Order: sequence, then C-alpha cells, then structure tokens
Amino acid sequence: MSDRLATIVVWIALALIAVGLEAVALATRRLAGFGAALSRLARPPAGRLVVALGWMWLGWHVFAR
Repeated sequence: MSDRLATIVVWIALALIAVGLEAVALATRRLAGFGAALSRLARPPAGRLVVALGWMWLGWHVFAR
C-alpha cells in the first residue's frame, strides 16, 4: 500500500466516523451534533481563533491541492 493510498484510506475512515457520530447525535439527541459543538466552541474569542486556525489547516491540507 502506497503512502498516498494509506492517506486516502485514513481520510475516508475519519469521514465515515464523523458521519456515523452525526447520525447517532441526530437519532438519539444524547450527543451534540457537529454544528452545535462547533458553535459552542466558537463562543469565546479563543475558541473562534481555534476554529479559524483549524479551518485554515483543513483548507491548506485538503483543498489546496
């Protein structure tokens, strides 16, 4: 397995885990959904900085290719 294929497999696994957690959150209402968790994280100024840096990191590593 090449490094590129391993990276793609890991990203797919992470995406499936995220979708699964969101489905469980919506079905059971015991967990916060992604939007609610992100909204709560972005309330304080330091949280907004973390969200912005995370978004920039994601954009650089995933979308800039």
